[in-house]
Amino acid sequence: MRGSEPYRQCWCRDPETGKPLRSRCPKLKNKKHGKWYARYDAGGTEGKRRQPVVGPFDTKKECEDELASALARIGGGGSAPDRKQRVGAYLDGYLAGKRNLKPRTMETDSDAFRLYWKPALGHMRLVDVRDHHVSDAITAMELVNRPQPQADKLPQAVSEMLLRMTAARADDERRVLPEGETRHKKSPKPLSPARIGRMFAPFRAAMNAAAPKKIGVSPCDGVELPRARQVKPLAWTAPRETAFREALGKRLREAGATKGKRLTTVERERVWASPDLRPCPVMVWLPVHCGQFLDSIAGERLFAAFSFTMFSGLRQDEIVGLNWAEVDLDEGVAYVRETGSGNDPKSDAGTRAVPLSAVVAKDLKAWRKAQAAERLAWGPGWTDTGRVFTHEDGEPITGQWLSRRFATLAWRADLPYVRFHDLRHGAASLAKAAGASSKEISAQLGHSRQSFTDTTYVTVFPDVAKAAAEAAVALVPRKNLA
Repeated sequence: MRGSEPYRQCWCRDPETGKPLRSRCPKLKNKKHGKWYARYDAGGTEGKRRQPVVGPFDTKKECEDELASALARIGGGGSAPDRKQRVGAYLDGYLAGKRNLKPRTMETDSDAFRLYWKPALGHMRLVDVRDHHVSDAITAMELVNRPQPQADKLPQAVSEMLLRMTAARADDERRVLPEGETRHKKSPKPLSPARIGRMFAPFRAAMNAAAPKKIGVSPCDGVELPRARQVKPLAWTAPRETAFREALGKRLREAGATKGKRLTTVERERVWASPDLRPCPVMVWLPVHCGQFLDSIAGERLFAAFSFTMFSGLRQDEIVGLNWAEVDLDEGVAYVRETGSGNDPKSDAGTRAVPLSAVVAKDLKAWRKAQAAERLAWGPGWTDTGRVFTHEDGEPITGQWLSRRFATLAWRADLPYVRFHDLRHGAASLAKAAGASSKEISAQLGHSRQSFTDTTYVTVFPDVAKAAAEAAVALVPRKNLA
């Protein structure tokens, strides 16, 4: 294996022809002008020689070191990087080869590449991407749907990336839309740090897969992401609920005064669900709230669905995808093996057995009888899906419908707002208050890591924390304790 002597060249252009001057540029007399490059023989096929280029480098020494590294890699049986491959083409090939990705993950990764990384870096050669290019792309993502700084304060590379990202996000170009859904523009909301982190993850995985065969090192190494604040669930304590109701009353009065007439029920519920009225995006009902909700929906047709969710902690898609064949009411256990979309659960840990309390099993038995009566009433018009929770004609319910119905019932019960998904956090917190271990709760929720369950899903109810504090104080003997 042979390599050329490092040489210096630039990309200045001939004013007459417009062609790059390369090593003929007269400015190369200045040692600070231009960059160092080198070529090496990487063999070839069908009589075609391959002579990849290493560079650009600021110094001759850096170029010589990289050339030696490339020659050693080739001599040891490694492959030479393809300097013609573009980032966009590589990402397409990488994603096509991910045969074991779940459909939801495949869709998320595809969106990340299509909306952000291909517009930002897709035109570049894969071997030329450096950490500062990735960092510029992250900066552009932070500026999406935000007020733009003055042109002279924004680096040109970032500005160009932002323009391409904006163009890619202009319309929803998914080729297959769910039934009944129309095409719409992408969300006008800015990207949160957490969202940027999720969009960065598949690109980092793709770059890691490219190293060291296609590129020397991953350009994602050392790139700093915006810090995402970890959201921990908060309980609706009495002071928080009081503040919520005061803010809600004020907002309703202001909205009514602006409109000039009394708000409709739908409008009042929409104000009640305003995110800025809650002290945290993830709120959890106290046990008293849970009891109030269940008492208020005693006549609800799908009462068992909400009772089951409140105590089991299943994900929304797992609830709508549950089949009667996977529910053993005599033994008091439900097996989670399929989601509403027909796919496997979110992770390997998501395939699990969930214990059912006697009360929940009783609710499900009552619901099974009611569903059987509906089946007889509909006769041949009944759709047999085998699902536990269905509409009156047997058609499966959707997660969106279930979430919407829950919000309406919670509003009617005059409770502080929580999302349907927050019942999952509530189930974990109820289990913790009842004395369940972190391992048991993590297994019930289908998490692979107990630490994630403790830090992200469980909140300690005030009365439980107070009891623990009192018990700790009681362990210490005191003489003059009043």
